[in-house]
Amino acid sequence: MTLASCWNAESGNDEKEMRPVKVFLLGGQSNMEGCGFVKNRAEEYSTHPENVVIWDATIKNWTTLESDSIVIDRDSLFGPVIGFSHLLAKKYPYHTIAIIKVAAGGTTLWRDWAPEGVMYKDFKFTTGQALKQLSDSDANYEICGMLWMQGETDSEFKEHAIAYEQNLEVLIADVRSLCDNKNLPFVMGRISSSLLKETPWNFDQTEYTQKSQDNVAANDDHAFIINTDTLTTWTDNTHFDAASQIWLGNRMGEVMLDELTDLSSF
Repeated sequence: MTLASCWNAESGNDEKEMRPVKVFLLGGQSNMEGCGFVKNRAEEYSTHPENVVIWDATIKNWTTLESDSIVIDRDSLFGPVIGFSHLLAKKYPYHTIAIIKVAAGGTTLWRDWAPEGVMYKDFKFTTGQALKQLSDSDANYEICGMLWMQGETDSEFKEHAIAYEQNLEVLIADVRSLCDNKNLPFVMGRISSSLLKETPWNFDQTEYTQKSQDNVAANDDHAFIINTDTLTTWTDNTHFDAASQIWLGNRMGEVMLDELTDLSSF
């Protein structure tokens, strides 16, 4: 599979033309970055859709999805982007699905993803680079929504867990402003209650973060939450395994598609 095949499709007169592009933004910490071992991935996800691309900030270019290679120091791991992309590619076979993912393990919403935080600055810069290349190539693109899996590290201290609700509202508003879409769908995974089991870290305030996440979804018509309590993890009770990463990506895709369908009916 070549990168050109991701962008181009046959037209009615047998000439190549650029597919319209649906852009999805992904952000968070380790469970978005990628924690599923590639060797444990189901066979059906070993070959990736030919109409999916992902932005590689290292080479500053779009690339084919492969095994979810846009993972810092985690070449043998993958995140929910795999299940999500497979589902979206099937739903929109005549579009290019373009993924912009910025995620890093251990990062916090209260500091790293705050408006002036290092992760949010990186997110804005990376998104700007990726979209500029689409614009420069005269691509017909739309930013369709954002996926979010984060909050574990904010559960270390009660003050951060309680503040998570307001901090998440600020993030969502900022992303929607960046995308110039006040109704941009925001689909998040709720942090797992398994964090309250024995872990190498301290996530004692998990229930406060979960409540904050629930409140945001309840108060925002275009924000949605996915319960991850039944997902299986590594022995650390924190990082989702391969099957759970696929499930989460698929579920995020289903929720996103439902919302995009509802929005298109207006």
